[in-house]
Amino acid sequence: MKTVYVDELFLINGVITYILLYVTKRIIRARASQPRLILGSIISALYAVFMFLPHHALFYTLAAKLLFSLSLVAITYNIKKIRNYLRAVAVFYMVSFAFGGAAFGLGSLAGWTDTSYMPLKILATSSAAAYFCITMLSSYYKRLAVKEKCFTTADVALNGNSVSVRCFLDTGNTLYDPLSDSPVMVATYQSVAGLLPPEIRTCLSEGVVDRLPSDIYRRIRLIPYSSVGQKEGLLIGFKPDRVAFGDRVCHDIVIGLCDNKLSADESYQALANPYIIGGAV
Repeated sequence: MKTVYVDELFLINGVITYILLYVTKRIIRARASQPRLILGSIISALYAVFMFLPHHALFYTLAAKLLFSLSLVAITYNIKKIRNYLRAVAVFYMVSFAFGGAAFGLGSLAGWTDTSYMPLKILATSSAAAYFCITMLSSYYKRLAVKEKCFTTADVALNGNSVSVRCFLDTGNTLYDPLSDSPVMVATYQSVAGLLPPEIRTCLSEGVVDRLPSDIYRRIRLIPYSSVGQKEGLLIGFKPDRVAFGDRVCHDIVIGLCDNKLSADESYQALANPYIIGGAV
């Protein structure tokens, strides 16, 4: 018969629960104070200890354990909105399963077959490994989400034709057409070439616009700009019929043409200020 020490059981469960609650807090970005995290850890540790004391079997059924975990999340994070609370519960379960899987996996590799008790060395090592992996994955997906939020698709229409351009929302792009005061979206020539006559290519290379057909000439704009290493210059642009960003359709945007790539990996072909589509990134 295995001897269970109450103080060791309390301490191990308290520390593990604290780590689970802390990792969950980091992922969901909840405003849980240290006292709340410690309180949740103590409650969980007491629940584990009472399992080995005389008790009613009802308190440790699957339904009771589920209710306890739901209460633990509610007490620790004090979340008001039900949607955020359910998200916290889901993340807490995923983190718990990840830590538990890491412990049992490492225990199996170490040849440990008793699943009712796990040595402290295995618990510590598996917890550190699980924490590292979850933190790295969480950080990666958050960066990915922020990066995706910075991109959108712009549908540019002119004379009955349209092209779709992947657009990077850049707060540094503050260009405006000096005549109409319209915001300027900078796009590579290749991305919108299907809308324009080939003479536009000559304009970009020679800076001459008087050779253009009359139907496109009236749409041409010359946009002053400055950049790093170049104090001032003129960007040739044109006024499309409309530019649609999803459901938002804009009729007052000027497309500035760039003859070079805007992205080394060509992940986007245009730059636009996020305020054009109604908000900042």
